[in-house]
Amino acid sequence: MYFFIVILILFGCRQEMNFHSPLYTGSELKIGVVGKAPDVRETNVSFIPLSLEDILQKKFGQFDGVLIMKEHLKEAAEKPYADIYLQSSVPFVFVDSQKVYLAFVDGNLSYEHAHDMKSGDYLVGFYKDTYVGFGLYNNIKNEKTIQDCYSRLFTVLERIKYTGKVEIR
Repeated sequence: MYFFIVILILFGCRQEMNFHSPLYTGSELKIGVVGKAPDVRETNVSFIPLSLEDILQKKFGQFDGVLIMKEHLKEAAEKPYADIYLQSSVPFVFVDSQKVYLAFVDGNLSYEHAHDMKSGDYLVGFYKDTYVGFGLYNNIKNEKTIQDCYSRLFTVLERIKYTGKVEIR
């Protein structure tokens, strides 16, 4: 009896992580990144280092998007950046934020005082008055679910690159 229970538990856990996670196979993307570049499966995505000072100086126009990694979120939510995100010609994506996107686009709201993220989104993007979030599969945070999240993001960034619109299918 115990044997069958253990088998069911192990099988159930294995099935939970057996999800379809397609690789992004679209066109080449160049993404600016503030912080350490993420570990992704794609070879057609390049990460170019940026600083927050580069963001203030608007040195990101040649990119298909900009990622701001977790360790820089608090500073990236400071008032001088809000208008930059709101007026940007490229999408900004905030990685593993504990706060809602308003922490970044509302210049009167600090990171500390913004509402906590309830959606569970791992990636929070903002582009031309549109917010988009990408959650982890079953809210499980591991290498496979994080890489899947980035693959879905890359698909949306490619659509923005060619259409100028946020389209999620």
